[in-house]
Amino acid sequence: MSNRKIEILGLKNCDKCRNAEKNLTNLGYDVEFIDVRKNPIGLDQIKKLIAMFGNQILNKRSTSFRGLSQSEKEFSVVQLLQKYPTLMKRPVVMSSEKKSVGWNSEINKEWLV
Repeated sequence: MSNRKIEILGLKNCDKCRNAEKNLTNLGYDVEFIDVRKNPIGLDQIKKLIAMFGNQILNKRSTSFRGLSQSEKEFSVVQLLQKYPTLMKRPVVMSSEKKSVGWNSEINKEWLV
């Protein structure tokens, strides 16, 4: 792979995000980690993420989502991610060649190539 630079959007205290960062660094990637709690993603980035991943970018299984009021759950994905950036399913891993959301053994294998 010619370009080994990747960007991870996530939370520094998230186990899956830390695992992804560690594994990808060990694979030789130059990782730029962006903590969305400290550096909330803007509207353009949110729209780009929705274009890439659809509504699966929103983590509806999180305790944060389940704790929302019924009226807040009716908000659009854009509105929810603007108000609560931590509702983003994470990590989001992007390079110039590929992208993924979430982290598990299958996604880890995808980044080996």
